[in-house]
Amino acid sequence: MKIERIAPYKGKLFEIALENGEKLWLHGDLVQRECLHEGDVLDAQRIAELKQQAAERRAYEYGLYLLERRGYSYREFYDKLMSAKNAQEDAVLTALEKLTRYGFLNDGRYAEQLARHFVEGKKYGIRRAAYEMKHRGLSEEDVEEALAPYDDAQRISEQLLEILQKKYARYLTDPEDRKGTEKVTAALVRRGYTYQQIRFAIEDYYAWLEDAAAADP
Repeated sequence: MKIERIAPYKGKLFEIALENGEKLWLHGDLVQRECLHEGDVLDAQRIAELKQQAAERRAYEYGLYLLERRGYSYREFYDKLMSAKNAQEDAVLTALEKLTRYGFLNDGRYAEQLARHFVEGKKYGIRRAAYEMKHRGLSEEDVEEALAPYDDAQRISEQLLEILQKKYARYLTDPEDRKGTEKVTAALVRRGYTYQQIRFAIEDYYAWLEDAAAADP
């Protein structure tokens, strides 16, 4: 099939018009690398190869565009690339392999980022953080490894005390107020803390409250 016209299209893309009316849209680098010129004759296999290379390039560049904005797990990223218009699985898998090889896509690193975000940023407990991370396509192994540094009783106790002091002090004015305690407990369970962690934290909070009152002349 003869190339009748090669013309700039959008951005770095070129439109390749074939004599049968079919058109290919190829990146300028691909046009140059393949030494394409008007008047060249392409057989069916060459056209198929060019289409495949173009699909791989689109998937790869779309992947880079997405990763500039936030991190993804491999599984989550596969779903995202496959949802693109005219996505081809073999091209997507090739792009994923390349992005992983170059270090742009790394489940272990992404798990560490999410663990920091959910535990340090949102103050979630280990259970809630693990749920959110697995929901994003991370393996149990990567999740456990990333959360291991945060699974420390002393750190959790200090974090819970800080949460109680900043967010729930108005509900914890009386140790005998079961309604207030239940309300705070329910909220912290939703954040991913265990009942035992919460019970100890509330005890610590009231002890802190007594000490603060005693120190106030």
